[in-house]
Amino acid sequence: MDTDTGHEHPHIQGAEVRNGRIHAKNTDRQVEDTYETAYNLGCGNKKWDGWINVDLHSDISDIKCDLRKLEIASDSADAVAAIHVLEHFYEWEVADLLTEWKRVLKPGGKMILELPCMDKVFAYVTNCVHSKEPLQPFMTMWALYGDPKHKSEAMCHKWGWFQNPLRNMLESVGMTEIKFCEPNYHFPFRDMRVECLKAL
Repeated sequence: MDTDTGHEHPHIQGAEVRNGRIHAKNTDRQVEDTYETAYNLGCGNKKWDGWINVDLHSDISDIKCDLRKLEIASDSADAVAAIHVLEHFYEWEVADLLTEWKRVLKPGGKMILELPCMDKVFAYVTNCVHSKEPLQPFMTMWALYGDPKHKSEAMCHKWGWFQNPLRNMLESVGMTEIKFCEPNYHFPFRDMRVECLKAL
């Protein structure tokens, strides 16, 4: 139940409404495993303990660099994670971007991605159209374009990913054992998590 409006929102389990805005309950909670060497790419204002936090624009990052050209040695990381980062790059940039992130992984190292899932977004829109339920902006416009509260071009989304094209892209850059699962951050009913490994 939305205590601000008195309306139920059946699609927002794992979220809460504060001051008329919908927030993910687990956005700020770090739940990743620890590794000997792991990088939190595009950390923003979310500094993870036990991880090396990387961001060009963040004041809390341990390494300030462009994610397209990491200042990290090749074959050095047990894991890299990019939580709600990939959608901030154009589709034509992503093959090179993922190749760069793969470069720093040790053979067998894990890549973790979380981002809006267009399969879920479009299913939600279709369901709302059929049921005549009002569309929620965080499920539609925010997923497609980014949350306007940031008022920053850097926070705008530049591409939306469906699962199959993302799987194909990861395979094309040589990632293996690609697994889609429920996300640990933001909205599980809107987003996706991908875990995959650099080939041995």
